[in-house]
Amino acid sequence: MERLKFVWNIPNVLSLVRIVLLPIFVVLYFNNLLSWALLMLLLSGLTDLFDGVIARRCNQITEIGKLLDPVADKLTQITVLLCLVVRYNALIPLAVICLIKEVLQAIGGWILLSKNSTIRGSKWFGKVSTFLFYAVMLLIVLWADMPTSVLTVLIILVAATMLFSFFKYLQLYFKLRKESAASKAVVPESAQ
Repeated sequence: MERLKFVWNIPNVLSLVRIVLLPIFVVLYFNNLLSWALLMLLLSGLTDLFDGVIARRCNQITEIGKLLDPVADKLTQITVLLCLVVRYNALIPLAVICLIKEVLQAIGGWILLSKNSTIRGSKWFGKVSTFLFYAVMLLIVLWADMPTSVLTVLIILVAATMLFSFFKYLQLYFKLRKESAASKAVVPESAQ
């Protein structure tokens, strides 16, 4: 696990900031300071955007960053959803989908990591799902008296992109497991 040593660079610090913003969002949201809660959510989304851009453009991609960024994403999604579920029962199915998806992806990631498989960064479908999630959650916080029909359509849209992303990552997981098994099965010529 030496390769997961924390590296103090801007992308990793931005991922940590995103995690630190979560309890602030919760306190603001439940104290009905919705404008401030919205600001924390916007700031969280911006740190998510910039940590990836900076990591790629400045060649600051690290193994710990590949793990920390999705963890910050998932913690943010689950925290925001659980807060919103308290006010909007219609979000319960989305929260269930999100929790199951994230637990299964975390288990899969841990299995790959324990088998010394290379952690790959997020893919376009994960980014689309995350962006749509943030956009819809911001809209729900901003538009507190949203009509039920609009809320239902938004929930279905987010759930569909989450499920699509999950199944694409599931395909990637099995591909990585297969590649990992194949690379371990190859016997070097010097050992024959």
